[in-house]
Amino acid sequence: MQGRAVKQLALRIANRTVRALASWVSFWDRRETGESLALVRMLVPLVIVWDLLEVLRLGLVAPLWAPMDEGGIGPATYAEPVSVFYSWLGASAANAWWLFALALASALSLGVGFFSRISALILLFAYSQLALLSPDADRGVDTLLRNVMIVLAFSQAGATLSVDAYRKHRRWVSDELVLSWPRYLVVAQLVLLYFFAGMLKQASNWSYSSGYSALWLVMEKPHFVKYELPRALVLPLYPLFQAGTLSTVIWERSAILLPLLLWLRSTRERPGKLRAFVNRARLLEVWVGTGIFFHLSLALLLALGAFPWGCLALYPALANPRTWRSWAAHAKAAWSARATRTRAA
Repeated sequence: MQGRAVKQLALRIANRTVRALASWVSFWDRRETGESLALVRMLVPLVIVWDLLEVLRLGLVAPLWAPMDEGGIGPATYAEPVSVFYSWLGASAANAWWLFALALASALSLGVGFFSRISALILLFAYSQLALLSPDADRGVDTLLRNVMIVLAFSQAGATLSVDAYRKHRRWVSDELVLSWPRYLVVAQLVLLYFFAGMLKQASNWSYSSGYSALWLVMEKPHFVKYELPRALVLPLYPLFQAGTLSTVIWERSAILLPLLLWLRSTRERPGKLRAFVNRARLLEVWVGTGIFFHLSLALLLALGAFPWGCLALYPALANPRTWRSWAAHAKAAWSARATRTRAA
């Protein structure tokens, strides 16, 4: 009897293991249309192109990436090259310009979806080489975007809304199904970014002990703000900055719940009080809307460069492609109805 019980227990464990493995494989093999990933593929290079053109406008290409003995802050020509690009072609201001041009061209190519995977790999290479040449100019948002480029390079981000789709299907929009896991990894990037940013806010000015004064203190520093407003005008808004500080901490730390919110939304037809409450209260929309407001406020008030836009470029991954299709259908119907009314008039 004891041997039979052991066999039954082993059989149950084996069955549960097989089911768990099957569920794991099924999760990573999910398919969907490619609109969400395509929008990320379009917006990430757009942010990079804007950032690179801003560097060009300010005349900082050579100062940032040329060797020191040619007027830059990069490695000297006599030093061992710190980048593969320089080891191949040599360290010079001219080659810094070629590397800049390669990054700009590959970003444009990725944005329009022309040989998307190859373009993503070339952009990843060029962008990382620029980081090696001037590590002090490399920012957190650059690391974030390079991580996303790795995902794009190994995904089917060019399946729709791209030159690749037109070459394959003779139309810009395709119904081709793509693997969902690249979109999940982009969402994971956002979760890690926000949650750990929130957890690292341990200074007293982010807490009750200093009156949640962090955002106010930032607005007091002229080198951070875009517009210097009279103190008499801003001072009455101090309680709003306190509320914004507390809200920022709560919102960032709550990012750890984002996968749960997305799952409860995707399974909203199932029963359950928690699922019904989350979807009825639209907590996912509240979280996403707060993030959009947060980044647009940063872009408006503070001189943070590409950071707000780089984060927002990943937000299309939060929406299921069915959502984008539904919005596009509604917009098309509204446009058709307006055109019909115009003709009738």
